[in-house]
Amino acid sequence: MVKNIKKLIQKLGDKDPSVRRKAAEDLSEGDERAVYPLIKALGDENAGVQDAAMRALIAVGGEVTAYMVLPLLREETLIRNTAMIILKELGEVSVPFLYALLKDKDDDIRKFAIDLFIEIKKIVDPSRIVPYLKDPNPNVRASAAKALGILGHKEEIPALIEALKDEEWVCFSALEALAELKADSAVGSIAKLLESPSPAVRFSAVETLGRIGSDRGRDALLKYLPLVPEDEKNEIIKSLIQIGITPEMGDISGHLIEMLKEGDWEEKEIALRGIVSMNYREAVPVIVDIAGSLDSSLPGNDERISLLRDSISSIDSEEELLKLLEATEIKYKGKSFAIEILGSTRSKKAVSRLIDYLNDVRRDLRRASAEALGEIGGQQSTEYLLEASLKDVDAHVRRSAIEALGNIQTKDAFKPLMDLLEVERYYDVIEKIVNALIKIDAESFLSDISRYRDNVREVIAKTIIDVRILLKLADDDNKKIRLAAIYGLGRAATDDATSRLIGFLGDGDSDVRKAAVVALGETHYCPPELFDALHDSDPWVRFYTIKAVSFSCDREKAISMISSMLNDEFIPVVMSAIDAIMEIGGREAYEALSVHEEHPNLDVRDKIREALSAL
Repeated sequence: MVKNIKKLIQKLGDKDPSVRRKAAEDLSEGDERAVYPLIKALGDENAGVQDAAMRALIAVGGEVTAYMVLPLLREETLIRNTAMIILKELGEVSVPFLYALLKDKDDDIRKFAIDLFIEIKKIVDPSRIVPYLKDPNPNVRASAAKALGILGHKEEIPALIEALKDEEWVCFSALEALAELKADSAVGSIAKLLESPSPAVRFSAVETLGRIGSDRGRDALLKYLPLVPEDEKNEIIKSLIQIGITPEMGDISGHLIEMLKEGDWEEKEIALRGIVSMNYREAVPVIVDIAGSLDSSLPGNDERISLLRDSISSIDSEEELLKLLEATEIKYKGKSFAIEILGSTRSKKAVSRLIDYLNDVRRDLRRASAEALGEIGGQQSTEYLLEASLKDVDAHVRRSAIEALGNIQTKDAFKPLMDLLEVERYYDVIEKIVNALIKIDAESFLSDISRYRDNVREVIAKTIIDVRILLKLADDDNKKIRLAAIYGLGRAATDDATSRLIGFLGDGDSDVRKAAVVALGETHYCPPELFDALHDSDPWVRFYTIKAVSFSCDREKAISMISSMLNDEFIPVVMSAIDAIMEIGGREAYEALSVHEEHPNLDVRDKIREALSAL
């Protein structure tokens, strides 16, 4: 409880607005004695004081505050709105005082009371609001209808149905309430509004039937659909989909296609939901055409293409997609999209046509076909994929064909790929060949790694997790291969692998020591030798050791060891230490950083202060 309330109240009259604002803020810890002065401060000429007074009244709370704020609902707009906020935030304590306002002669006061019931919700008695469905003021009637829906008062559904005959504004609120209450018994009365001369009422009725979600509402909407103006049909389709449509509802298929073609993306999404629910295969060409028109490099289009792909995959679309492969009018991007889906759904029927596409003049179709054949699998396409992997003029297509052969894992591809490995010069293609050969026959491929060129051995080191081979490659004469193998030992993370990595911490080459530190970090193993590497002569070894320690070691020990690096002469090491300690977090991290808050380097000081504020 705040002391010297009288002095704080006196300061509310100070000439300096900052003093008045501070006094109002401090009075938030006061009692009922502060309420009236704070209410007066709501009319202060300074907005900051007004806001502080409002927050203080909410903090003081209680019945006295609620009772004394009520008269402010009759004041000018700013004060009245502030009073509404206070009463809403006070919550349940306000409710008993608001009932009396329902009998007020002022239409606005009655409406304000009901609006506050809607905001507060708790302990409100809906039965006391029901009579105001007959209030002489339409705004009060509308608020009453809305309140009964939000408060879940199903007993008054008949009264809300009667309110549908009221003027539009009240009708809208009654419809909203019936939707909230899922009032199936009101569907017949709502359906009659579909014949209203008012487009706004018709729209609201359609939306309400969708939200109620009953079969009776669906029947009413289907009956109304042929009679509706074109510009209202999409809203009916939306509501029908919300309720749930079935394959038997074929009459709406044309409307779904129209929405898909002409609608914005929100409407397209709704149409796609309906198409999937109906398993409407005839929509597949339209979906594919839309996908083919999208530029995947533009923001948002990846998600849209994914939505279109998922929609087709959810439909029995195989036959339609196969027809599209023969169609001449479809864009090549759309055809590539269709090929991709046939691959992901493993369409055996598509294989012969996809094999033909391996010789298409369009690179993207050759590439998509190779990838699809790899997903579908089977020996039928092996010969053609081998030809593409050996002879295609485009390296991207060759990569896709090689990867497909690896996925199919046919033994017939092993020797041709081994022959290709001897002559291939592109590093990314070599990676695909190595991966494919390991999938097809790892034992034969890795039986004698010494026969391979340096770049092949490097790819092997980057790919495998066979510790026996990695240990051999870790002693290779080629430094790049050694480093790749060391990183590979980190992936393997066996006892033999970690033992060898510890040995590399003493290597004379700093790059080797750095690789060993990084690899140990991947194993999440914390040997004593890792702490020794914090004092390595090479600053970048120290830099990466900090990260490895933070990943792998006991939290308390890690903070203790890393904090010793905050005095390192190499500033990137210090920055790495700060990041690591902050990432570990906790009281120990705060204490470790706080003792270095006056670090001699300005950039380090700033980073430490930033870290402390985040911890």
